[in-house]
Amino acid sequence: MFTPRSEGFRSKTRGLLRKRRRDIGLQLSRLLVRYKPGDKVVFDLNPSVHKGMPHRRYQGLMGVILEQRGRAYAVETTVGGSRKLVIARPEHIKPA
Repeated sequence: MFTPRSEGFRSKTRGLLRKRRRDIGLQLSRLLVRYKPGDKVVFDLNPSVHKGMPHRRYQGLMGVILEQRGRAYAVETTVGGSRKLVIARPEHIKPA
């Protein structure tokens, strides 16, 4: 019997959202960074934290901080020639 394959939010991410041995554990230094509007950041998704994680298509892209929304940040980036607004928590971004 054939069962349909799941196409969930994290599908096809076995290698993409995998931590290397040296990166296991939550990096506290990432959470302590305070970003200001205009700062450039890179999306570096942390697979152990699911809350506030952007879609996998943004992994490795660079963006600009627009504002802070609660604990998360509004980041503007370009994907395929169009500008996108991505809401991401500080666990999933790092300074460029």
